[in-house]
Formats: sequence, C-alpha cells, structure tokens
Amino acid sequence: MNGKQERFARRALVLALQAALAAAVPAAALAADGDEADPRVRESVVEVGALNVSKDSAKFGEYNGLDNKGVHAIGNFAIYGGDGDAGAFRWRLFGSNLGLDTRNVVGEIGTQGLWRFTASYDEIPHRISDSFLTLWNGAGSTTLTLPSGYPAASTRLAVTNTAGGILANWNNIQTPNATATTTGGGPAFVIPANMHEFDVGTQRKIGKATASYIFAPGWEVKGSVRREDKDGTKLTGVNIGRFSGVSAILPEPISSTTDIFELGLAHANPVWHFNVSYYGSIYRNDVKLWTVENAGANNAVLGNIARLQSYPDNEMHQINLSGGYKFSPTTRLTLVGTYSRLTQDSTFIDPPPGSTWVVPTTSPHAKVINTYVLTRFTTKVMPQLNLNASYKFEQRDNKTPIFNFLTTGGDAPGASTQFTNTPLNRRLQNYNVDLDYSLGRGQGVKLEYEYEQISRTANSDDTPFRSDKTYDDTIRVEYRRTLADTVTGRVSYAHSKRRVKEYEEGNPRPTNPPSPLPAADPALTGFEQFFLADRDRDKIRSQVNFDAAQNLSFSGKLDYNRDSYPAQYGLKESKSWVASLDASLAVSENLSINAFYTYEDMRMQLDSLAIARGLTSTTLVPHVSGPPCAPYTNAANTLPADYFTDPCRQWSENQSDKVHTIGLAFLYKGLMGGRLVLAGDATYARAVTPIGVTGGTYYSNGVPNSATANFFIAAANFPDITSTMTDLRLAATYAIDSRSAVRVAYQYRRLKSSDWQYDAYTNSALGVLAIPGYLGPGMTAPNYNVNVVGVSYIYRFR
Repeated sequence: MNGKQERFARRALVLALQAALAAAVPAAALAADGDEADPRVRESVVEVGALNVSKDSAKFGEYNGLDNKGVHAIGNFAIYGGDGDAGAFRWRLFGSNLGLDTRNVVGEIGTQGLWRFTASYDEIPHRISDSFLTLWNGAGSTTLTLPSGYPAASTRLAVTNTAGGILANWNNIQTPNATATTTGGGPAFVIPANMHEFDVGTQRKIGKATASYIFAPGWEVKGSVRREDKDGTKLTGVNIGRFSGVSAILPEPISSTTDIFELGLAHANPVWHFNVSYYGSIYRNDVKLWTVENAGANNAVLGNIARLQSYPDNEMHQINLSGGYKFSPTTRLTLVGTYSRLTQDSTFIDPPPGSTWVVPTTSPHAKVINTYVLTRFTTKVMPQLNLNASYKFEQRDNKTPIFNFLTTGGDAPGASTQFTNTPLNRRLQNYNVDLDYSLGRGQGVKLEYEYEQISRTANSDDTPFRSDKTYDDTIRVEYRRTLADTVTGRVSYAHSKRRVKEYEEGNPRPTNPPSPLPAADPALTGFEQFFLADRDRDKIRSQVNFDAAQNLSFSGKLDYNRDSYPAQYGLKESKSWVASLDASLAVSENLSINAFYTYEDMRMQLDSLAIARGLTSTTLVPHVSGPPCAPYTNAANTLPADYFTDPCRQWSENQSDKVHTIGLAFLYKGLMGGRLVLAGDATYARAVTPIGVTGGTYYSNGVPNSATANFFIAAANFPDITSTMTDLRLAATYAIDSRSAVRVAYQYRRLKSSDWQYDAYTNSALGVLAIPGYLGPGMTAPNYNVNVVGVSYIYRFR
C-alpha cells in the first residue's frame, strides 16, 4: 500500500476508534438503583479478564498489540487516594492494557496548589509485516549472511557477452544456470528455495518522570526526564554492486535510546507572566555498522559485503522563553522565543578494504543553529472591533563544515567519484494582522492579511535550490452568523499568491549529458520545483450547526482547497474537497444515537517531458513527430531535428484519492432496570486511488543503425489502489451490584486492499524474482478478517 493509501486507511481507523468511544460505559452505569455516588469522592475501578484474537495479523495489530492469535489478558485500573475533604493531599494510579504490549501505567502524587510528582511507563508497538521473506540469515542482527550451501563467491559470474555467460550471470537473479539442466547453479533455483519468513516490527518502551513545585505565590518550577528505548527491525532498501548488482529490501536492525530533559521556571500574576526553560534531547544508536553479504556476482575487491551505517548519534539543546504583558483588560502582548543547537559528530564507518575511497575527516562535525521568535499583540479597538497582529521569525543556520569525499556507490569496485556535502539554510519571516468586527445580532466578520517570505541558501558552490526566495501574500475573509437559537454557521475564503524571485531554469542540452531520464528533472526548461514554483491558492471553509429539536442536532462541513502552478512542467494542480455530516439523536433518557458520513476527494496533476539527452554536436536528421508518434533512427552520431522539442515526449499523471467513511454508534442504558448497558459502533471506509497517465516515450528495440529502432511506447493507466475496511464493536455491561459488574465485548474488523506496487510482483509467476535485479520481499497488500471477544470483571471501591 502506498503512503497516501496507508494514510487513508489509518484515517478510517481513527474515525472508527472515535466512534467506538461511545462504547465506553459511564461510571454511573455500574451503580445499582438507588445508590447515588458522592460527587466529592473519586471511585477507584479495577478491571480484569481475558480476550481472544481469532487470527494472526500484523496489520490488524499494527499499533494495538493484538497481532497474535490466541488469549490475552485484560488488565485496567484507576485508583484514587489522599486526604479527601480533610486536606489537599492527593494520589492516583492508572493502568491500561496491562496484558498487551501496549501497556501503560501512570502514577501521580501531590498536594494541590503546592507540589506534584508524576511517573509513567508506556509501551508502543509497531508491527510492520508478518509475511516478509528474506534470503539472508541473521535477520534482526547487524550481520546478514547468505544461507549455507549458497554457491561460493568465486563461482558467481557476471558475464553477459556470450549465451552461456548470460545463463551464468549472477547479477540477474532470474538466471537459471549455465547448462539449465540442474537445480542449484543459478539464482532462479537457489534463491526461492532459501527464502524464509521474518516478522518485521519495532517496540518502544518509554519511561517518564515529571515534578513541579510552587515555592511562592505565582512562582513554579518544573522538571522532567524521559527515556525511550526502541528495538526491532524496519524495512530498508539496499543496493549491492550499483546498477549491475542486486537490490533488496532488508530488515535493518533498530536499537536506540533517546533521553529528554526539561527544566523550567514560570511566574504568573494578573498583569504579566513569563516562562523560561531548558529542553535537551540526546539520541544514542547502538547500531553503527551493519553488513549484508552480496548475493550477486563475485565482488572480491570489496569482500562481497555491502556495508551500511545506521542513524548517527545526535544531540539537541534548546532554551525557551515566553511571556506576556497585560496593558489593560482588553490589550495584551505575548512573546515566544527559542534558541536551539543541534549537533551530530558520530564517527564514520571505515572505508571498505580494497576501495579507493578518500574520506578527509573522521566525522561530519555537523552543527545547526535554529532560532524561533513569535510575538502577538491583541487589543479591542472599540466594543465591536478586535485587532490581532503577529510576527514570526524562523531561521535554520547550518554551520556544518564542507568536505570533499571520494567514494564509490553500491559497494562496487572502480574509480571513486567526488561528493561534496551541501549544508542548507532556511529563513522565514511571517507578518499577520486581522480585524474581527461584530455586526450585532449574532453576526460577525473577520478580515485577515498575511505576508510570508522564505529564503533558502546553501553554503557550498552547488545548491539544490533554483531560487533563493519566495514571497507569499494571503487574504482571508470570514463571515459567521447565528440564526435564531437553533442554527449557527460560518464561511471563510482565503486567497494567496506565492511568487518566486528569479527562478533559474535548467538546460536540457548539456554538452556532456547524463543518462536519459523519463521523469521530471531540474535541468528541464519549463520545469519548476513545486516548493519554489509560483502558486495560486484558494481555500473555502464552511460549517453549519442545526438543532432541529431538543433531542436532535446536525452538523455539516464543506472544505475546498485548490493550488494552481503556472509553470509549464512539474506539479500543475493540487485540489481537494471534504464534505461531512454528523447527526446526534437522544431517542430517550436511556438511548442515544450518533451517525456521521465523510467524503474526501483529493486530486493532483503533473505534466512533464521525457528528457531527451544527446550531444548537440551530432548530425540532425529529419523526423516527423505524431500523432501518431513515428519512430526514428538510432544510427551513430545522428539525432532527429526535433529531438529536444518533440511533443510526443510530453506526458502527464493524474492521481486521485477518494475516501468514503460512514459510521453509526449507540448507547442504551435502559435494560433490566438500568443494570444492563449496551453500546456499539460500526464504521465502513472505502478508499480508491486511481492513477492515470497520458503520453509516452521512445525506447530502442536493440537493433543497431536501424531507421526505426527508437519506437514510441504509449503510457497506460495504473490499476486502482483500493482499500475497504469494515469495523464493528459491541459491548454489554451488567451491574451485579453497586460495586461490581461484568463486561462482554466483541470486535470484528475486515480489511481488503489491493496495491499493484506489491501485488503485481509478488503474485507474478516469478514471485520474489519478478524483477531481474531486485529480490522481492514476498509481501502483498494487507487483507485480513479478525474477530476479538473479551470478557472482564469490573470492581469499584472508595
């Protein structure tokens, strides 16, 4: 599933979880008839039980800890104590999901208005895949090795100049063997038989302690410490041997610790307030070098090993200052400022033995200084008019020294290539002013103007930015109105123009051209990087709330966004609209129903040109472009006269994301004299991502000096990426007496998805060998059906 599709699936899941909040049983439901709880006394609650998960599914249990089939414990509690009415001393202890690896425990103790100490422990899982296939042994460690019996490196060849050599080419993983009569002589036979499953995922364990003390009226000191340990694996793409080698997705080992410290002093009185604090973050990675044995052709020069460096250790130290002054009951000024120093000086891994690398320093000595200032002024100019003005400044000053490195990519032998690091800088200034005027009788209008300027620079001679400054002007207007006591609404419109200073266009006719690129490229005349391109933006926001009756209410929203880019090539348009409708009905004192529907539609259009690369000194020959798009010669030292302008090279992509989400929830408390409470919710979400393309490009048929060797291949639309999720939750709680209850809960979730980025290769006849130079992970778009049933006992006490 691609990144957008995963985001929509997660959004649907979040909506389902929000609707499921209606299934939470109120504390009063556990009390028997005639037993009124004292509102001044907090009741403690303990819940114990068990739940059963019907199937293994990493995707279903991605974040909730229910990825494994079988029985799991239910453990939740909330315990309160202290002086009660006799004093201000209080303590409380919470725990949830104690039987899962999403467990959380929080304890708090203190005297109200004087001091407080809080400690917590959390576990957060991320189950990535339980269907991942790998060739290498040692998954999860820093050393990935080929399985025993895999042919020795000395026998693995990369010969392609003969028929027999092609059959012995170990850089083509679809290759059988030289004679094609036995199994075991080539990748196509060896690799599938040695693939095995490995569960990919991470687990975070977080401990935190916070303390605060009020040592004088209005004065408070706060401090906290937090440690996060993260262990497991994540999926990382690795290339071994550059373009002629083998690529694979591999389980990268994760083992890191992050320590965060905070200390602050705050003061507040009726006229002014301030807060000064320190924030520090120290990241340490236990994984430095991790290696992968080369599964392709012999690469003895570099030891047949790909060597990779994990995330470097780093630190951040930040000083924060905020405050405000109240000039009058209607006029105030606030200020926020931060100064951060970020450093990264982790030692580089050693160059591979036998390489021609030149690394001029042992570490990057990287340092970045971030500065942030926000000031806001608010005042009531007249009884009906409020004025708000603000200024924001952000600066990233990269002080990392510049070095020239000589390296080779992909752990391949050969001449080294010079690489120079490029420290990047960014400065933002934002000015904003708005006027809010009350028209009386429930009406108001707001007018706002915003100006933003962003500068981007690089410290080295070469910069990735085609322009160093952008300017953005925005005007917003909002109207709100209350119609009687039952209807309220508001609508706003914003229009902004971003303009770029002196955008430097590329030249598609270099003297020494790189390889052909069938994609957008900064060197393409008429192409502009979308974050630097001129842009017109329109936004509409609207909302209506309607209380149709005392027990029935509706809320509707409609939002529209459109970004338009006038550049000839690159991102041309991005637009979206979202419509939602919520309804709430109180059928009776005991029964309430909530329902919602949301539709999201997001679209993007990209126009570009398949860049034709060629030496301008070659002989130009006639060529008539289409449609139909005619082929042309590939004779040596010749190019068609329209090589750089042929309209047949133009192409476009249109991508949409359409998501329907509908949900229904209910809560019924009126059964069996109020002892039985029923709750439930159902959510259905359907997401579709169509990707359409037009145009095409030219490719050679491999016949040298042919008059029609470069023939046109038209583009074809991609299959739709789809995701459908159905989620049902039901819960019944029966109060045995005033203190105890039994709860039975059920959940069913079904996810059905398709994504050609996974399925087109994994489901092919060649499976993990579907691409000649890429070893597939055997993963498909997630599909599952999971049932969860839980039974628990709840006890309340004071």
